[in-house]
Amino acid sequence: MLLELTLYLLIGFACLLVGKATTSKEIGHNILYVIFWPYFVLLKYIEYIDKAKRNSRKR
Repeated sequence: MLLELTLYLLIGFACLLVGKATTSKEIGHNILYVIFWPYFVLLKYIEYIDKAKRNSRKR
């Protein structure tokens, strides 16, 4: 379980390296992202699927 938690946090902090925070609001948002990154990824996936469905209906 400790290994899983470590991997979970490492992936979250690795994502933080991509975008560097400059303000305290961004830092707070990034900390939330580290904690809840799987949910953010899932939400992005759902948005992409909905967008693809809308585009296919328009054709």
